[in-house]
Amino acid sequence: MVRAGSRRMGAAEWSGTVRMGPDPAFVRVVPVARYILLGLVVTQLADAATFTLGVSRYGIALESNGLAAGIFRAAGLDGVLLAKAVVIIGTIGLLALSSARFPRLLVWGGAAATAMGLLGFLTNTASILLLG
Repeated sequence: MVRAGSRRMGAAEWSGTVRMGPDPAFVRVVPVARYILLGLVVTQLADAATFTLGVSRYGIALESNGLAAGIFRAAGLDGVLLAKAVVIIGTIGLLALSSARFPRLLVWGGAAATAMGLLGFLTNTASILLLG
């Protein structure tokens, strides 16, 4: 239903421009994307290394992450490291695939994953230093 005094604009009458190309936010994020993903990988691997060191020295009883402890009891250290590798690869894949459409997700998701890896690394290191 059309109101009085208004008219519908057809496609041939539209005089605007269509902007093609990537989102400007994506263009700004691309140069730092490698560093975001590198930070994610480095902190997650540091967490895995200190987890391995802590478990080999003191056992799994001190692990506060119930999921990691359950995987360790079910599949051993290899299972925990395999699960960690799958999660790291999956996270990087999801962030990379979604970055063109949602560039801020790359930044915030990468920051969150990096922070979680850094937190794990720091708590594992503190535990090893306190017990050692």
